[in-house]
Amino acid sequence: MKAILRLSIALALLTTMPSSIAWSQGVHYDFDSLLQHNSQFESLASIVFDTFKIFGPEQPLEFTVSTDLRALAKNKYDDEYQTADVIFNLWDTINISREIRIKPRGEFRLKNCSNPPLRVNVKKTEEVFQLLDGLSKLKMVVPCKGASSYQHYILNEYMAYKLYNIITENSFLVRLIKVHYYDTGGKVKEGEAYTFIIESEKAMAKRLGSIPIDNEKINARYLDPETAAVLYLYQFMIGNTDWSVPGLHNMKLIKTSNVTRPNPIPVTYDLDYSGFVNASYAIPGDHVSIKEVTEREYMGYCLPPEHMEKAFDLFIQKEPQIIAAVEKFSLISDRQKKICLNFLDEFFEIIKNPRSRENRIIARCKK
Repeated sequence: MKAILRLSIALALLTTMPSSIAWSQGVHYDFDSLLQHNSQFESLASIVFDTFKIFGPEQPLEFTVSTDLRALAKNKYDDEYQTADVIFNLWDTINISREIRIKPRGEFRLKNCSNPPLRVNVKKTEEVFQLLDGLSKLKMVVPCKGASSYQHYILNEYMAYKLYNIITENSFLVRLIKVHYYDTGGKVKEGEAYTFIIESEKAMAKRLGSIPIDNEKINARYLDPETAAVLYLYQFMIGNTDWSVPGLHNMKLIKTSNVTRPNPIPVTYDLDYSGFVNASYAIPGDHVSIKEVTEREYMGYCLPPEHMEKAFDLFIQKEPQIIAAVEKFSLISDRQKKICLNFLDEFFEIIKNPRSRENRIIARCKK
């Protein structure tokens, strides 16, 4: 069974397509057929691909995944890819038919989730995906289980990534996805859910003019102090203690080509154990004194005062954008928004008060 990977490039093509090619509103066209039968289409498609950014627009993409869902869950420990047919809607007019490969990922989630997150892989020889930079290999974060609460965990974690994007470019980009599931084995009930995809480490480094660093561990004093201060304060803002610098737990390192900044830059990921997400399965580790993830404990390392002051000023400057981003996110309920906003308000009250800032953050830094 061949998949239909919907790549709708109507907006760009309709403005550049010669009048000799007739288009009908509401009709989907097959990409390969157009490529084969319309000599003018190839150059036009290339123009669209050259300008397309998967992580640019805010509106959700749409996936339809057809695969044997029961087999995927049953064989989740095998670390092997399984074929899947996918409908991938980017705009509204052109369909691309492709088969992809998927496999579960994530150590904790493999053990505890009926729906572990997926790694999506496409053959490197697939020309369409080479043109669409960033689509050849993606991480897809899906709801851990079927209960509605797990859906809002996904949406909160997505928002946590978006808030980090507001604060610093040294962060992973994400794109919201609405996924429709179809079980080819006929054993699992069909359904749909919101998920999101995460920019690959390679793509993130390339975007920032940097290269990934493959270290197994690093001493915190060797990190770039300016970006480290922002990272530490961000983790405190979202109430996340599920990370570590020395062991690079939920942390990636990149090195910029800027000779004035020779030290590695830390970039965090996997934010579902944060108080901002407040997942029912999230519990603080033994390395912290808090009893609930909705409590905050500063885990940053001690840095020169000028870097911490600059980080405090940055977060205070970005507060209106951060608050507005949560308020405008229409997929979470008003009740959930209020919870998230109250959690953020507590953070900003701390960093705006000199005594609280000193007691809760500065005095608690790791030597």
